[in-house]
Amino acid sequence: MPSSQPAREPQVRTVHLPGFVFRLGEHPAGASLPRHHHDDPTVCCVYRGGFTEYVAGEAAECPPGTLKLMPAGETHWNRFGTRDTRGLRIDVDRERFAEVPAIRRVLDERRHITGARGAELARRMMVELTAGDTAGPVAAEGLALELLAELARVETPRPERSGPAWLDRAEALVRERFRTGISLGEIAREVGVAPTVLARAYRRRAGCTIGERIRRLRVEQAARELAETEEPLSEIALRAGFYDQSHFSNVFRRMVGVSPAAWRTAVR
Repeated sequence: MPSSQPAREPQVRTVHLPGFVFRLGEHPAGASLPRHHHDDPTVCCVYRGGFTEYVAGEAAECPPGTLKLMPAGETHWNRFGTRDTRGLRIDVDRERFAEVPAIRRVLDERRHITGARGAELARRMMVELTAGDTAGPVAAEGLALELLAELARVETPRPERSGPAWLDRAEALVRERFRTGISLGEIAREVGVAPTVLARAYRRRAGCTIGERIRRLRVEQAARELAETEEPLSEIALRAGFYDQSHFSNVFRRMVGVSPAAWRTAVR
């Protein structure tokens, strides 16, 4: 069992809304949380930094962009990485969803998702909770409801990723080269299949097109740099693979709901 003595105490800001308790927290680098459980189901959203979570004999890495859902009563512990970690924990009152079987069911499951649309909703929640106006909490509540609906729609990942080896190679190429503007045709040539075959198989497995995956990976990369560096927006945009700062800002706002500058302010 890990030590529970961090160099600095975690900072937590709590917001209560009907059916939800939002906890914006910041944990110092190298800290750990001893074995514990929560009385309610919790959704955790990681904005910067990251940690490793240990539960049921398994270790799960939680980098920025991670969403994880932990059922009530599930014992786990956490070790934080080499950077200060900022995130949002949402405690969910199951009774609010007594008449919504799909939500009740998902709240009883352990889920771990990285890079899904839910991460975009989580980024918008951070902005609303730190906006400092009376409309922010109302907006955050609506986003939390939308996030639970999104989690309910996502199938529980299966241990085996059925499909041909070339599809695994295609996914690896997307993740390796999303910054360089790699095209569907180029990927198809490298894995040895027709573009139409690749497009159909990729969408069936990933639930999105290759172009959508590339845009999400670019936004995730940019969001991490906005949170963890002082680099100008123009340099972050080019490094993530966008044409220029204007293109970056438009895509980021469309996917996250706020401008890159507003996101940087909120996450800090």
